[in-house]
Amino acid sequence: MATVRVLNTEGLAKFTEYLAELRTAPSKTPPFELLTDGRYSDPFDPTVTIDTQSFASAYEIGAYMIKVFASCEDRLISRNHGLWSWLALYFFDQLCKPDESGNRKPLENAVYVLEERFSFRRYYRHGIRTPWMAVKEHGEHAKVLLLTSGKGTRTDINEQLGAYQHLFANKTIIASAYAMYFDATQQKPRRGAGGKGGGSARRLANIARQLELTYDLQDCAPAKFLALLPREFKAWVRQATVAS
Repeated sequence: MATVRVLNTEGLAKFTEYLAELRTAPSKTPPFELLTDGRYSDPFDPTVTIDTQSFASAYEIGAYMIKVFASCEDRLISRNHGLWSWLALYFFDQLCKPDESGNRKPLENAVYVLEERFSFRRYYRHGIRTPWMAVKEHGEHAKVLLLTSGKGTRTDINEQLGAYQHLFANKTIIASAYAMYFDATQQKPRRGAGGKGGGSARRLANIARQLELTYDLQDCAPAKFLALLPREFKAWVRQATVAS
């Protein structure tokens, strides 16, 4: 168990420096000492403790973070870049797992280090903050937003619905995407859900933007939204209806 802290300017610089070195020296040990060294991290207020553990999915990360920060106001932690970066370093073995030889293949820096200047297109990529926000906003339906493939890389569903703030925050759209593209029984995306053709998440994002010009999708029930989708979504809507 550890007491949560916040990486300061020096700590963020050291963490970023490590990520750069890791790309050419993949076995380099993470600078976990930054987590407790007062030169690189500061106390977080209020006092919060966290456990070292493994997660089977990004959804589990989000659910756990909600418990950890249950006593904190969302507005005070949502853009605390030092906090989320500290958490990414704390769970670095989870976010950037070493292979059998001890080598790691880091993703882009935005997955681990939040910039001080807020940018949703950058913030949504963070490996700890995004699961926390997605599960807090959408509960079980967040699973469709947190799908990854391979070494944690984002799927097209994630990219198309998660990268745009107005889509990410829309409960109707995310609930509908979950109903169409996520198999709740198997706990995995439906076959073909990651495609880019008719009825895909890419098309769903485009159609949703068009429908927003006419309908208030924030106040639209998922069943009604699904009924508004064009014929290309017929097979997906039928699956969603059966699933519900």
